[in-house]
Amino acid sequence: MVLVGIEAKMLTSAQERHLSCLDCLARATKRLRIFSSVFIVCSLIFSSAIYLNSGTLQFNQVHLVHTIYNRTTTQLVGTRRLVECAPVQRIVFLKTHKTAGTSIGTILQRYGYTRNLSFAIPAKDTPVFHCCRYFKRTDVYQYTEQEVQFEPEFGNQTWGFNMMTSHAVYSRPEMDAVVQDGLYVTSLRNPVDQFESAFVYFDMMKQAKITTNNNTNPLSVFFTNPEKYRKRIRYGEKQVQNGQMYDLGFQSQYFSDPFYIRYKIRQLEREFDLVIIKEYFDESLILMKKLFCWEMDDILYIPKRIRDSGFRYNISENLRQNIREWNHADVLLYEHFNRTLWRKIEEYGAEFWQELDAFRRRIVDVTSLCEAGSQIIKDNVHHMNIIRLGNKTNFCRNLLRMDGEYTALIRKRMQVKEWRNTKRNTSISDLNSKQQTVKGNINSTKSKLSTNNSPISDTMNGKRITRVRKKIFKKIVKKIKKPVTKAVRKP
Repeated sequence: MVLVGIEAKMLTSAQERHLSCLDCLARATKRLRIFSSVFIVCSLIFSSAIYLNSGTLQFNQVHLVHTIYNRTTTQLVGTRRLVECAPVQRIVFLKTHKTAGTSIGTILQRYGYTRNLSFAIPAKDTPVFHCCRYFKRTDVYQYTEQEVQFEPEFGNQTWGFNMMTSHAVYSRPEMDAVVQDGLYVTSLRNPVDQFESAFVYFDMMKQAKITTNNNTNPLSVFFTNPEKYRKRIRYGEKQVQNGQMYDLGFQSQYFSDPFYIRYKIRQLEREFDLVIIKEYFDESLILMKKLFCWEMDDILYIPKRIRDSGFRYNISENLRQNIREWNHADVLLYEHFNRTLWRKIEEYGAEFWQELDAFRRRIVDVTSLCEAGSQIIKDNVHHMNIIRLGNKTNFCRNLLRMDGEYTALIRKRMQVKEWRNTKRNTSISDLNSKQQTVKGNINSTKSKLSTNNSPISDTMNGKRITRVRKKIFKKIVKKIKKPVTKAVRKP
């Protein structure tokens, strides 16, 4: 009976413990449900508040392989990193020839120069790095080699410059060594118009020694034997055929290989964050504004170099077809990224067209303000009309500066900074050497005075010295311009 009673009590206590555990689990589950409900409600309220205050949330997509440490990451979507909108200040603009590159370059230079950002500019006093070979990091002014760590634990370090906007042939590893984790942007143009513009700009008619009558189109003469005439061209030789593809790093021996052309286009689509289309320049700038998280005034521009209408060739349908066949790689490149542009515009949403209208109205207002009283100067070498400043306010002055002027100002600022750093380092080293000399003299004097053990009446550093040695010490200290500040006790 006793054993039965004990077993019954043990069973009862076990059941009670089991029931208490079930009660605890039920209470915990109930608390978790309440917490989850409160969290969801707070999230909805917070999201609604943001939406009402700022309209539509803007986000900037950056490649996952690049880590941007000056922004706050919110979540990961697919293979892209979605981050909060913050102004982008690390940009590589691959400037191609005759594709509105000057207008885009001055927009970026104006933004960086007014915010004291650093620029990778050519080491030589020229507006281009190199026209006929791949870009190298050693081409950059004031570039210094650094040990770059790509592991995550070293991710907080920064190196290189903020922006790069000068003409260069695309080489991704070398450019990544100059601008850390930058967004890559370039511009393209209809190959027919781009080739015609380059033909005039580089004066290929004269270089190729094409002779024509008054009514003959030099471009038509060129296509009677293009291989013959291209060999005579030296200045701008890489722009004679598929110039845009060449600027983007595509070698000329693959111009006729369809596989290599399409492979390069897919590679560029992965590596470039935005490709601006010249024919839809304003639309492209709206996309760039969103990509960089900039303001409307940051992308304002005024056309500065307009080709003289007397130096434009009429292009017939037959000539147009010849140009397209001659620049087949450029045609495939342009058509691909033209489709990409309109896909991004569609993804932007309905507010895109509202921003575009507001931007164009702003352009009209700014142009009328800054071009009042301006002068048009003819560039007879490149057959351009250049607008010179009329309104001399800083706002208009910055808008109408040419890319070469910005490059000169940036170079001067870098030279001044380099001179100040050199002067400061020299002054610090000279001061340190003088201090070491003074300390050495004092230490040698103290060691000389401490060698004698004769009776004295004064003390210094625990060593007794005589009045004669005290006078010698004063003379030495006076000679090295180090006054004695310690009081001497009289006997």
